[in-house]
Amino acid sequence: MLRFDLIEYQQAARDLNQPASLFQMWEEVCRLYDRGIIGKYELDEMKSVIWPSLKAVSALRKRVDSSFETPPQAA
Repeated sequence: MLRFDLIEYQQAARDLNQPASLFQMWEEVCRLYDRGIIGKYELDEMKSVIWPSLKAVSALRKRVDSSFETPPQAA
């Protein structure tokens, strides 16, 4: 059986700075929950660590993407 240490996972999530790595960790946590290896409490605790970073990355990406859009030309 896979060992899940909530404190270690939370620290690892805080140390991640790559969006792909954060998504990968979130997917791993969800798989652990789906398999019954971790409970709702651990899922919620990991969500509270990972999601703020994912939201920040998403907001930054939207700002960058919108900066490349050209404003409509006045007629």
